[in-house]
Amino acid sequence: MSLVGVVEDLIALQHLFEQEADVARRRSLDAIRRHVAERDQGAKIAEAAKVLGVSAPTVRAWTEAGALYAVPGARPARVDVMSLAATKQVVDELRRHTGDRQLLADVLRVLRDRADLAGEEVQSAVRDVVEGRVRRLDGQGLDQLLPPQRTKRSTSV
Repeated sequence: MSLVGVVEDLIALQHLFEQEADVARRRSLDAIRRHVAERDQGAKIAEAAKVLGVSAPTVRAWTEAGALYAVPGARPARVDVMSLAATKQVVDELRRHTGDRQLLADVLRVLRDRADLAGEEVQSAVRDVVEGRVRRLDGQGLDQLLPPQRTKRSTSV
């Protein structure tokens, strides 16, 4: 089966999953979707670019930004087909709304936030909160953490 066929099947299975009310059937659809994705070793960068209708450097940039997931240790670099299918859905939806610049700005903001949230510092901070390794900040504690405020110099002579 071609990569395009695999991605289209994953998108169709995702739509069925979203429409299904029965929990057991949803689990089955999700298991089938994961099985279809696991049969593939990932998409080469050039293949992913063709599926998405963008350039290979764009696919690399999206992988670095966290919008697409790389297959760990794959040489040449490959993109996880589940993330490729999810990104294709978003790209296709954006193309349907090409005149809406605010939508594009919102999507870029979400992608940037997602990449920020995936960072190790944020993950570590979340673990600290979950495990109770935090302390309440009062005014004095906050003053110690914040840099001293600078006073503006007068520009008048």
